[in-house]
Amino acid sequence: MTKDIKLTLSPGVELKEDIDGVARANVLDQGKRFELTWDRFVRLHNTAESIKALVPKGSQILDVGGFDGALSMFLADYVIDVIDPITTGGSGLSISNCKYDFVVSIDALEHVEPRDRDSFLEQLTCASLRKCFINFPARHTIRAQRLVYELTKNPLVREHVEWELPDRNEVKEHLERAGFQVEMKGYASVSQWVSQYLLQTVAPEVAATANQYLLEEHLSEPVGTCLYDLVIGTKVD
Repeated sequence: MTKDIKLTLSPGVELKEDIDGVARANVLDQGKRFELTWDRFVRLHNTAESIKALVPKGSQILDVGGFDGALSMFLADYVIDVIDPITTGGSGLSISNCKYDFVVSIDALEHVEPRDRDSFLEQLTCASLRKCFINFPARHTIRAQRLVYELTKNPLVREHVEWELPDRNEVKEHLERAGFQVEMKGYASVSQWVSQYLLQTVAPEVAATANQYLLEEHLSEPVGTCLYDLVIGTKVD
């Protein structure tokens, strides 16, 4: 049995167009973040925790590829602007016209064709005046990605398989060439992702209960093989 697990807009946040291609995220119900799928919650939560540790409260952040702005539900003390080709009509040109102290991109890089990734990273680093946070599935998870795609045929995972996943060292080197000092983190469990993704596919009616348990009991536990890489760049004066 296979079916797509499509990204759906969270009812906990709305986007209000600010300027061409960029929208301001307005949180309606912060508690709705717990209704996100396991993998989406985990990557937004972990990136948000790094942001809170490094970025002053009240700061304005550009979320590139942020879809519905769900990151804002994890960052109540910040102003989140979203640029996304699907939800805001934002494009590479829109990114190039933006200048923010802080820029984040969560699970967008792997959905950019490999030949265009350098250009995408250049747009991110040009838009970022102080810090950027770039999150993506770790390249060493490719066997797990292939298994999940074989069993679910999800088109989002297909791009993980057909297009080589980003290399954290290549991303690091790109940021360093752009004048950033780089820190890299790995987090989240590949085994939990595989089991939860398959459960969402074959039994979505019970996946939410398992999701809640995993988030409450195992969100911050140490992991063996990390699912995600988070690359953090700090602009060097």
